[in-house]
Amino acid sequence: MTRSFTSEQFRQVLGQYPTGVVVVTAVIPDGQPIALTIGSFSSVSLEPPLVAFYPSIGSSTWPKIQAHGRFCINVLGAGQEALCRAFASKASDKFDGVTWRPSPGGSPIIEGAVAWIDCDLDDVQTLGDHFLVVGRVNALETASRDLPLLFFRGGYGRFLHSSLAASESALAGYLPVVEAVRSELESVADDCGTECNLAAHTRDEFIVLAGAGSQASPQSSAPTRVGRRLPYLAPIGTTLAAWGDESDIKRWAASIDREAGDGLTQWLDVLSLVRRRGYVIGRGETPYAAMEEAIDKRRDELADPTLLGALSEVRKTMLDQPSLDSAEETYDIRSLSVPIFLADGRVVQMGLYGLQADMSGEAVRFCAQRLLQAARRCTALLGGTLPEDFPRPTDSDGIDR
Repeated sequence: MTRSFTSEQFRQVLGQYPTGVVVVTAVIPDGQPIALTIGSFSSVSLEPPLVAFYPSIGSSTWPKIQAHGRFCINVLGAGQEALCRAFASKASDKFDGVTWRPSPGGSPIIEGAVAWIDCDLDDVQTLGDHFLVVGRVNALETASRDLPLLFFRGGYGRFLHSSLAASESALAGYLPVVEAVRSELESVADDCGTECNLAAHTRDEFIVLAGAGSQASPQSSAPTRVGRRLPYLAPIGTTLAAWGDESDIKRWAASIDREAGDGLTQWLDVLSLVRRRGYVIGRGETPYAAMEEAIDKRRDELADPTLLGALSEVRKTMLDQPSLDSAEETYDIRSLSVPIFLADGRVVQMGLYGLQADMSGEAVRFCAQRLLQAARRCTALLGGTLPEDFPRPTDSDGIDR
């Protein structure tokens, strides 16, 4: 029978099933610890005690673990998202700065893991583009009472008991928004050739609600940003602050040094420019890379000192919002964002992320105009009202209206 669905549909539908996140560790003969992040893990048998997981055939780490024949499965805690992203990266030393101790079989038990399961390799089978790996359990233990880290609909999160769910009620209110604009996110990502995210803020947190495009996909080499929580501090969420009220702007600008070169007065001018244009540009390959590294390496603190320092450097580059007058000139553009206005007066942000260091002015203008078009469509779809002076997309960008 010929299948009637695409690979993207397959990923999207299977993404409705939440999975735990584990890190499979081993120490290879030269004494070096190695690790592999896995999102598909399950118990198989009680007698004999067997568990299973599914590494990709393209994995460069799994063959080393297979050759060793022994490994430990670490069930990550809900607070270990940054650690999960680090182990999922292609870093040469994934254990740099990671505290661990040996399991009874000698494999690393990662500090902070909720549980660990020490195994010998029992069986390996090839299934499509993955291996089915069966491990025979030799020892196991619950290491803490923390909640486990979960992967669901392309983002990381945690299980909430019903008594705790009220704390997430503000986010729950955005779910209909996500569903309503998902197709537009995908369309913008396709048109502009990069990741397109939807984000909002709940007082002091900036939260990525949904994403589309290559980097937003859990199947790509880069970890997804969906579910990421950042401090709602300048320059994070500039688009949201530009259309916020006075108290909102005051909270957002709390980290700006009044005496520094990127002081409050300059940033108020940037917010005014953003309102006139309808979008904000994020620039600078080096400061953005430092910010991403600080986000990935932070532990439990929402805004640790390293991250705050990185945000300060990004702010400096964003003070200079290019005019895009020349179609031939190239620009180092990292992000572009626009507002979407909801029926209840709230504002969410749609933005492109992962743009290039050598974009032509013509390409940047196309992406900006495509986002402005999406902002109008989504605002109308959600019953919101655009400000009277909100800019219209130009007629010269080649977009069918």
